[in-house]
Amino acid sequence: MSAVADPHTTSLAALLPLKVSGRHYGDNLARVDLLFGSLVHFAAPDLFDELIVVVRADEAGLIGRHLAQWPELPLRIVVEDEHFPAFRRYTRRWQVRPWQRQQIIKLNATALTTAEFVFTLDPDVMAVKPLRRDRLVAGGRAILEPEPRAVHRRWWMDSADLLDADPGLERPGMNVTPALLSSALLTELHRRLEAVGGRPWMDVLLTSYCDWTEYTLYLLAAERAGLVARHHVWAGDPEAPAHLHSDPAVSIWDAAHATAAHLERLFAADDPGLFAVVQSNTGLSAGDVAAVASRHFPVRDTRTEPAPATGGRSKLEERANTAARLAAQRVYRLRRRLRSGVRGRARPPIRREPGPTHIGR
Repeated sequence: MSAVADPHTTSLAALLPLKVSGRHYGDNLARVDLLFGSLVHFAAPDLFDELIVVVRADEAGLIGRHLAQWPELPLRIVVEDEHFPAFRRYTRRWQVRPWQRQQIIKLNATALTTAEFVFTLDPDVMAVKPLRRDRLVAGGRAILEPEPRAVHRRWWMDSADLLDADPGLERPGMNVTPALLSSALLTELHRRLEAVGGRPWMDVLLTSYCDWTEYTLYLLAAERAGLVARHHVWAGDPEAPAHLHSDPAVSIWDAAHATAAHLERLFAADDPGLFAVVQSNTGLSAGDVAAVASRHFPVRDTRTEPAPATGGRSKLEERANTAARLAAQRVYRLRRRLRSGVRGRARPPIRREPGPTHIGR
């Protein structure tokens, strides 16, 4: 895949945060091989101007050697330690959840590329249909894949609180990764977070112990500024060239659907989605996925070396971290309610609901 794009097209980069050590991430290099194999097979050579892989410094060597086996892709490795100093300032056990660390990396795309739009990826995503740039971005507007806000109501309420915005629960929401983000709207989001929070936007997010997410923040900030229609077209709209996501009933999000038959459905010709997800915590290994995917595109075995043993966290440590986060969240919510009362803000009470349970979305 060439890194040189037609100068008359909208610039488009892809962004992949990648972690490979730890109990939940040891299979990620094999999953990346599936993602990259699907892109090489299905994507036009000039789909992305560049594909940025963001890694930790202690994993950069291993990942760099592995990705060197994909010369067809316009890969560029970025070491997160050089661009995310906030991660070094907030290191207590209730701070920088891996799930939200990945989200902040995606929200900081404007520091990593000058592309007008950024296509966010995770290792458990695969292309399942032919891809061209004009199927992702047409007429200067990128596809926005909808999802009802009721699916994750808490995310929208918490994100709206950080932005001092209407959560708009009756309006269409934005689906999870893969997603297309406008650099202009990311800049607007940073500005709004800092205006409301009074501090750098990363600091605001890393000390807001609630269930904000990157895409709920992104769409709410875009709506508040009245900029959605300028930069996006909703999938399903007559002007939209495609759907980003397979039907939610087709992608595999839980163990109940983690079967070979469901894997085969990912490539069904009658589903309009360009990408499918096999959630990494469903119990399906990368090898299980590869066994089915290899019937639809060439799957390479490019494994080089195992990820370094880091000791990881015991289940007891993970429970302690979870308890600490929940305690910090309760204190955070109480303080926000008190501050809201002092300012006389008439907000409806936030109903307690379960937080997110999946990893890496």
